[in-house]
Amino acid sequence: MTIIATIPGSPSDIFRSAATLPKTRSSTSLKSATTSTDNDGISASPTLCNLERAESIECNSENSREISFLDLSPTELNVSEALGSRASETIECVRINRCRMTGEGFASIVNSLCQFDLPRLHTVDISQNHVGGAQAAYALQRLLTHAPAIRFLYLGWNQLALSDLKQLVSVPSHTFKVSYLDLRSNPLSAQQKTKSKKDSLARTAISNNASCVRWIDSLVESLPELTHVLMAQAFIDDQTLSAFMSALTHPESRVEYIGLEWVGLGSRLSTLSTIMKELAPTPSKVSTRSLHLNLAANNLGDSGIEAISQSGARLTSITLACNFVTERGTGHLAKWLPESGLTSLDLSDNYFGDQGIVSLLDLDTVRKSSDTFATELKLLGLNSCCLSDISLRMLSEALEYKWAPLETLRILRNSRISPGAKITA
Repeated sequence: MTIIATIPGSPSDIFRSAATLPKTRSSTSLKSATTSTDNDGISASPTLCNLERAESIECNSENSREISFLDLSPTELNVSEALGSRASETIECVRINRCRMTGEGFASIVNSLCQFDLPRLHTVDISQNHVGGAQAAYALQRLLTHAPAIRFLYLGWNQLALSDLKQLVSVPSHTFKVSYLDLRSNPLSAQQKTKSKKDSLARTAISNNASCVRWIDSLVESLPELTHVLMAQAFIDDQTLSAFMSALTHPESRVEYIGLEWVGLGSRLSTLSTIMKELAPTPSKVSTRSLHLNLAANNLGDSGIEAISQSGARLTSITLACNFVTERGTGHLAKWLPESGLTSLDLSDNYFGDQGIVSLLDLDTVRKSSDTFATELKLLGLNSCCLSDISLRMLSEALEYKWAPLETLRILRNSRISPGAKITA
């Protein structure tokens, strides 16, 4: 079957090339790389949409189903005024962004919201404020109880600690319908400042008391419909992160996306290893759900890739973009892929070049056993990896020998690939 892939050409044009994949996959198609995104549908925006102030006012018009505040001072946040003559039963989204709102201010807003019936409210976005602390915790618990239809919580770029969510488990056996939880760029671990004689600057000290994180299992259990958790750029200590990941990856959990970009796992390899081992199947822990783990921009290097490869983890999809992976790291991946269960692997923005593809494909091994597919990969991301036509020829040979039932190949921004180069198998 002939499939179209996009190959980067001259700056003024984009050339198409035909890629023929194994006939055993005749019912599949390869998406054009120009339409493929690097985040697989997960928004990188801190808010649902980027609103200007005028648009914020428009969202509060009589035909809108939103209550929206953008770039206002805390004293200008008036729910009753924003609601106007609209029936509160029609409101589906409350959005408060860049308003310098504190935990006390959020509590005040929640008090106002709880004066109205909000049966259709499904989205609360308070990104880019200063919300945090005990008052915010109680307010969040009250809002979720008052408006039980809330499914999307955008809490990124605030001052929230994970322990602030502990209030959600204060009512035994009570559950919430939240499916999307955005905690990006929050200080998720409780901190205290200590002075060092060797350093005049204040440093962060994290308690190692295991009792501090025992409640995390209960937190995740109180969110039985949770599917997406975003923690990019969050500060979270090793113990809390390990406990949270253990709860999120429990076989009974429904979580299918965990975003851990920019959390510095490259310097915490023991924690990385612990996290990945939580994804290794055992007789008492077998999960059949799909899981995408995003570890982009963690400075993992080859040592981090080795820790992942040796963990025995099984998952559906992993993003390892922008992690300084070399051919040594792709060699580790080659050993792990056959047993990993991966159907999607994104290695974009790792400049390992053609030698990295040699290590990844491990053609000598693939040639010896071509009766069945060596891996389960259906999507491979290789944008900006310094590849040349040599890599395309090796990929063609690998596909011919059933290296993978590949459907989507992303190879944008590889300037060494000739315009019109083809992948054939």
